Amino acid sequence: MTSQVSTQRTLGVGLLLALTAGCGEMNSVSRGAGFGINLAGAEFGALRPEFSNASIGEHGVDYFFPSESAFTYYAKQGLKLVRLPISWERLQPQLGARLNPSYLGRLLECLDTAGKMDCSVVIDLHNYGRYRERSGSTVQELVIASQATKRTELEGSYLIDLWLRLSTRVRNHPAIAAYGLMNEPHDMGGARWHDTSNQVVRALRNTGDSNWVWVAGDGWSSADRWDQHNPAAPWITDELNRTAYEAHVYFDSDGSGKYVRSFAEEAQLDPKTGQRGYERIQTFVNWCERNKAVGVIGEFGVPWADPGWLPVLEQFLTEIRRRKIKACAWAGGQYWGDYNLSLEARDGRDVAPLQLITWHNSQSTHPLIARDIQSRPVPR
Repeated sequence: MTSQVSTQRTLGVGLLLALTAGCGEMNSVSRGAGFGINLAGAEFGALRPEFSNASIGEHGVDYFFPSESAFTYYAKQGLKLVRLPISWERLQPQLGARLNPSYLGRLLECLDTAGKMDCSVVIDLHNYGRYRERSGSTVQELVIASQATKRTELEGSYLIDLWLRLSTRVRNHPAIAAYGLMNEPHDMGGARWHDTSNQVVRALRNTGDSNWVWVAGDGWSSADRWDQHNPAAPWITDELNRTAYEAHVYFDSDGSGKYVRSFAEEAQLDPKTGQRGYERIQTFVNWCERNKAVGVIGEFGVPWADPGWLPVLEQFLTEIRRRKIKACAWAGGQYWGDYNLSLEARDGRDVAPLQLITWHNSQSTHPLIARDIQSRPVPR
């Protein structure tokens, strides 16, 4: 990546890549303290039983790309790191074939909008380690495998194909912060997610893509259970050292983020509920520090209408800043309705969790230098 257009013209791409690898950060959007926002909508409806590559739904009815006003709202709050969930089946309805021009076009429009706001975008493939393919009247959920050996598995080469096709369209866009290879892979059986993700990163590097890559951990990317589902050491081979390991954290009893019980009910069952803001991330951040690996929190959140969770959130935000880790809140987007983790304004007022997040973000002091934006720091 380049820090200035003139630098790229003078040095040339080859020398520039060497400098990137040698001196580290020319766009350290994945390093250091600071907070961002998930802008959801483009992945909506993808968990319905009838959803598949042959039945992707209708934009504006079944799924929604975030509007300019959504970017504006959070950018004004200082949350300019945006994790943008997308659907593989909508982006590439036929495996190994060209990208859907309509869905890709809307994604590119989002990047353009983000660029106008000085936002940085992580494109998040929100597919849980799977691809839903229809064969005849049957929808089959195929698990991505490094080498498919079962009828329920899909060769990892298809994931490589998807990312290489997308890379050629977005790699030089000034709003790109990183690629989120796969959201929350889980229950992968013998599919070997760690091998597959390494293959994807190596393929991207072999084609000259120097953008950051966020690689989610197995086991729903749980920060608390990171050691149970992932190797003891980093598993990605990246000559540019621009890979970040992504974990997610929620504070309800099972860590699912569903929050079926109130804080008071949770605290009655577990007297240590109030300590989860600190405890839930220790396994992951200790793994990162022990291995000198870059870690990011791709999702976290608490119910906006239950103030009992606010001290837990405060504890989490404080610890994340102390550990100097980027974290993206779940979730913004204008189409959530009364969803309990929505961070959209209520009655014209910012919800309390968002107020806490934006305050802590304002106290983070790790500005980023953007590619192709001369003499302007990219906000956190």
